This record gives sequence, C-alpha cells and structure tokens, in this order.
Amino acid sequence: MAKLPKIYHKDINKNISNNKEYTYIEKKTTHSLKTNETTEEIINSLFKENGFIFNKPIIIKTKDKIYDTAIIKKTASKVYTLTEDIINIKDIISIERK
Repeated sequence: MAKLPKIYHKDINKNISNNKEYTYIEKKTTHSLKTNETTEEIINSLFKENGFIFNKPIIIKTKDKIYDTAIIKKTASKVYTLTEDIINIKDIISIERK
C-alpha cells in the first residue's frame, strides 16, 4: 500500500475548556387548588416559563382520572395534551410537574 501524503494541521496553543460538567436540579413543584391560585393561573404560569410547553412533563389529576402527559395548548375552557386527551379546566383538581 502506498504512503499517503501528510495533512497540515495547526497547533493549538490555547487552553480549551468546553468539556465542563454541569448539573441542573429542577425543583419539583406541585400546584393544588387549595392555594389561592386558580387552575387557569397555574396553567398560564406553565406557559410563561422558559422553553416550550410540550417539553414540560406534568401530572394532571381530575375528578375521574390521572393524566401523565404534557400540555399542547389551552383554550378558554379546555386543555389539550400530548397524549391526545382533552381535559375540561373546571375538572382539574391538581397539576404537578414531574
């Protein structure tokens, strides 16, 4: 096999420190309707947080069922979830971030 020609590369003389380790600890918050906040205020606060709403996993407890999903959109009276569930806002008992 024939020898390949050498490839030019520039020497790196500076200190590169882009491989630092970071740890992000997110506080688990539970919003219950026993506080002074209404359900709509809790949902609106989720929309105001940084990032997309569908990337925020939550647990929604209603009087009939518990949903482990994420919110896609909110209308005046309903919440649409990532698992294609439509939940009435008046039926929500509590909302918990995972």
